[in-house]
Amino acid sequence: MKRIYRITIVILVVLAIVTGVLAVYVIYVQPMMYRNYRLDIMRNCNDPSKKATVRSWFIQDYNFTEIYDWVHESLDFVPFNESFPPEQRHTDPIEIEEFGKGRCGEFSILYVAACLAHGYECRLVVATDTGGLLWVDQHAWTEVKVNDCWVHVDPSERRWDEPQMYKQWSWGKDIGSKVRIFAFEERQSRRSYTKLCLMHTL
Repeated sequence: MKRIYRITIVILVVLAIVTGVLAVYVIYVQPMMYRNYRLDIMRNCNDPSKKATVRSWFIQDYNFTEIYDWVHESLDFVPFNESFPPEQRHTDPIEIEEFGKGRCGEFSILYVAACLAHGYECRLVVATDTGGLLWVDQHAWTEVKVNDCWVHVDPSERRWDEPQMYKQWSWGKDIGSKVRIFAFEERQSRRSYTKLCLMHTL
């Protein structure tokens, strides 16, 4: 009986430790990793040498919509019924342009990089399902600042200023609950060059 009691205590202690570790991961570690990963993408796009390289691809100044068209001329969209293994996915705009194809993430990163290279303010926006143990990205797009207002631009879908469109998507009904919309931008500040903006609704 004592042995069973001790085993039960050990199992309960182990379960408590595992539960505590998972709670720390879900509440603190995962959001931090998620944020830093995407802020690193923005930091890379905003790097002066990176912007100079991207800008060299253009023989003249492009406006927002011309950049939008240029991204589609530069990349082929990989259909979801085709294999697209992780080793072929890229987050660096130069690698994305060289590889020549991608999905919403690659289209959005390349658009952000090209806008920043032209001196426009632009940020990466990601819809993420945060309802499970692991966060899962649903879609990525961008926002560009026009006349001091952030304007929705979806490079992979070729949609402009239509942020409500996502409410019709399969995950759209969960926006504001388990699906959250995160916008990532880089700003120079006293302590760092990053800032995370969070939007719970469209």
